Amino acid sequence: MSDNPLLSLGDSYEVLINTLKTQLAGIYPQQLVARNTVLLPQGDVQRYGYLIEEGVLGAIHDDIDGGQKCKEFYFKNEFALLFANWMTSSPAFYQLKVINEASVIKVPLTLFEQAQYQLIKQQLIAQQLIFKEAKEAFLLLNSPEQRYCYLLKHKPHWLAQLSLSQMAMYIGISAISLSRIRKRLNLS
Repeated sequence: MSDNPLLSLGDSYEVLINTLKTQLAGIYPQQLVARNTVLLPQGDVQRYGYLIEEGVLGAIHDDIDGGQKCKEFYFKNEFALLFANWMTSSPAFYQLKVINEASVIKVPLTLFEQAQYQLIKQQLIAQQLIFKEAKEAFLLLNSPEQRYCYLLKHKPHWLAQLSLSQMAMYIGISAISLSRIRKRLNLS
């Protein structure tokens, strides 16, 4: 890893998510959603966030040439939504898609307009800012090999739930480049 300190990527707001779960208990049921289900089509206005009980969701951008780019993967005990699109009521830049079968709580975003949810809304936005800063540092201050080594050490559960091509997309390299890194590290 570089000499630059890293903020933790993901998995760091369990207390906040547990508070949200407690407040939502009995109001919104869990739903089991099949792999490859698109919860929010790219270009639609977002109306729901998804509290993940199990499984993996992804924010994926499909470009006109048939390629894909990954903004983020969301794992157990994370709240999946596209913050910038939510805050601006603009069409989604990405689709929210189920990567691995997931159990989610579908939460209407209008809920956060209610007074009793204002503190949680502020905390979610603050946490997202921390995540954005952490991911920016992760991508800009480290080589692809350093990024992958960080995930090996700190996020093995991410690697266990994602394909190598999905992981390559997340760290911003091709699957072939990741394969070469894995070979250098004697992992393939």
